[in-house]
Formats: sequence, structure tokens, C-alpha cells
Amino acid sequence: MSTAQLIPSSKEFLRSLTPERLQQLDEETIRRLANYCRQEEYDRIDALCAREVASFTEGPLFWGSTYTLTENPHYKQQGLEFKAPFPQKNYFVPLFDEFLRADRLLVPKSREMMTSWSFMLYAVYRAQWHKADVVIQTGSLGKVQDLVSYASQLYRYQHDFLKVRHPLEKETQTELTWADGGRVRAIPSGADQIRLYHPTIVIFDECAFLEEFAACWNTAHPVAKQMIGVSSAGPGSFADMCQR
Repeated sequence: MSTAQLIPSSKEFLRSLTPERLQQLDEETIRRLANYCRQEEYDRIDALCAREVASFTEGPLFWGSTYTLTENPHYKQQGLEFKAPFPQKNYFVPLFDEFLRADRLLVPKSREMMTSWSFMLYAVYRAQWHKADVVIQTGSLGKVQDLVSYASQLYRYQHDFLKVRHPLEKETQTELTWADGGRVRAIPSGADQIRLYHPTIVIFDECAFLEEFAACWNTAHPVAKQMIGVSSAGPGSFADMCQR
């Protein structure tokens, strides 16, 4: 029986290796040991990404800033790379802490703070690791496609071993669906649109400018486990809800 056949599916064989015994291993055994160690490391990273923690060392921000990339259409003007990891800005930690713990959350924002990227990162994380059905409602079909493009980039540019572990079943301009459960889809504004779905999480983009935002929020409220509203400043239902 070869040494390769004796390798157990645990760390015991590795612990038993001495320098002398290591030198006696054949090529096939070394290959299997290397693959075993690689898969152990992949297990560790996958588990770290899945954790529900707002940190750059574990959880969604760890995944975004270490194991995937985003595209920056303004990279030339800003003197940056076209593709880069999610930036490690300090304010992302309290923002993601709220994403992870709040059942109902309103987020007033200003431009150039990557708030849309942030909630899309959170949406993909929830779908990929926790099998959430996430619906993002935004103003128009064009914006729908923009947001799903963000999700597609985050999925596409992540390390290959994560894509192997979390394969997609379906990808369109409006939806990403994972083979083992989990989905991110975006829909245009209107209360009639949101009534068609029973999602785990609903995210409203630019609430202050969404048609029938208050009606959409009230429609989703009985069925969604989590609801997040994000918007720049504007009068109307979103401003009233924030003040309350």
C-alpha cells in the first residue's frame, strides 16, 4: 500500500510527519497533502467571509476588501486602478454593523460615499453565504441594471475557489441566483412591483425619489425580515420617516 493511500481525512497525518519522514514521501502523496492543505485554507477563508461581523478581518467587509474587486469608471480622473478591492474606509464598519443587526434601517447619504456599492456588497454577501432572497427597488430599469452590474462584478471578480464553492444558477441584467439558494434581483419603482415578491431582505435605493415609496415600504413590511432604505436628501416620505 502506498503512502498516499494512508493519508487520513484529518490533520493527524500532518502532525505525525517528521523532517525525515517528509523526505521519504512520493510525489503523489505530496500532491495530495498540498491539496488537503489548500482546501483547509479555503475552508478557513470561506468561514471567515460568512461571519456576521462588521470588520475588515472577517465578514462581508473582509470579503469585499480582500477577496473580490469592484470596477471604478472614474479611475483615470482619480488616478486609481480600474479594478480594485472594496476600500477600507473607517465609516464602513459602523454602517455594516447596522446592516447586520437592524431589522428596519434608514440611511441618509451624500454622494461619493459608495453607499450603493455598500448595500450591494451586503446583498451579495447575504445571498451567497446565507441564502437570502434580496430585492432592491430603485427608480428605473436603467438603474436596476446598474445595481445588478455591481452585484455581477462582486461575484465575477472574487477568487475562483469562492465561485467554485458558491456557483450561480442564473445571471441576467436584473438578477443573480445561486445554485444552492440565495438571490439578488432589482426591480423598478412602484408599489405594484414590490407586491409580486416575498423576499427575505428589501433594499430601497434613493427612497426620497422613489415613486410611491411609503406604499412600497408598507407593502414589504409584513413579509420582509429586513428592510433598508437608502437615499440622498429630498423632501417627502423618506425625510418624514427619518425625522420620526
